[in-house]
Amino acid sequence: MNIRLNDKQYEVAEGASLALFIESLGLQPQGIAVAIGDEVIPKEQWAETILSDNADVMLIHAVSGGQASA
Repeated sequence: MNIRLNDKQYEVAEGASLALFIESLGLQPQGIAVAIGDEVIPKEQWAETILSDNADVMLIHAVSGGQASA
């Protein structure tokens, strides 16, 4: 089945969980947030959240640091 992650198409196995998909991308769960459609999925629910065909997934990386302005 196909899903869309940040507007890029991916093929995933039928019945794949969100946690398995994130892991298959080589990402660590620390510092990222994931939404399916308009709903943010808490990390505690990633393993039990099963992706559906044509799901629209958004992944956001938290970035720390920056430059202070004077």
